[in-house]
Amino acid sequence: MLQVVSANRLVDGTVVYLGPQDHWVERLEAAAVFANEAECETGLEKARAAVAANLIVDPFAVAVVEEAGVRRAVSMRDAIRALGPSIAYGTAERR
Repeated sequence: MLQVVSANRLVDGTVVYLGPQDHWVERLEAAAVFANEAECETGLEKARAAVAANLIVDPFAVAVVEEAGVRRAVSMRDAIRALGPSIAYGTAERR
């Protein structure tokens, strides 16, 4: 199964993905895709180095599929993370 590596950027909490040149990108479509467990483990090792450098937190592998040229996360949780918040921030009135 295809996988990508996801995490949250430490500075602002934004969902990010490990990109092809080992940079952290914000779009699932721009993420580096790993074809097997060994490749994905290499990506996770790079992510652990980014944790140690205080760039990201909580890295993990995300299963993805590519259908008709569109990449999407397999799980609902990761699909929501890829699409962004389901509600707009700052729209609720505080009491």
